[in-house]
Amino acid sequence: MRLIGLGLLLLAAGLFAIFGGDPLGAVLFRLDPGILNLAQAVVQRYLLPVLWDDVLLPVLEAPSWVVPAIMGGAMTLFGWMRARG
Repeated sequence: MRLIGLGLLLLAAGLFAIFGGDPLGAVLFRLDPGILNLAQAVVQRYLLPVLWDDVLLPVLEAPSWVVPAIMGGAMTLFGWMRARG
C-alpha cells in the first residue's frame, strides 16, 4: 500500500510540474475531450445525479495535483501505520 501511495505522490508531483495549478477537469479535457461527457452521462444515468453536481464537480475544479496527492498521502500513512502494527 505504501508503494502505491508513493507512486500517487510522484504522480501528483509530475502533474504539478507539467500542468501547474490547472483544474483537473481542464487536464482531463486536454487528454481526452470526450471523457467528461461520458463520465457525466454514466454518473447521472446509472448512479445518482446529485453525485455529479455535489461531489464530482468540486473535485474537477480542484487543481490537478490535489486528488492524487490526497490519495497518495492517505495510502502512505495507512500503509505505514499498518506496518508498525
